[in-house]
Amino acid sequence: MSHILGRRAQRVVKQNIVFALGFVVGLLGLNFAGNITLPFGVLGHEGSTVMVTLSGLRLLRG
Repeated sequence: MSHILGRRAQRVVKQNIVFALGFVVGLLGLNFAGNITLPFGVLGHEGSTVMVTLSGLRLLRG
């Protein structure tokens, strides 16, 4: 039973890392292109942090 939870946790962690890195790369691209201001970049980054946290909470489901 614990190996199932471990595999599930590993899958969720990998998904969260891919999402977070992809979002940050997207924000960097927008920044270098001059299409995003600092406040919107900060809001985007914090929003992605909240999304990763909420995604991690999926592990609490049975």
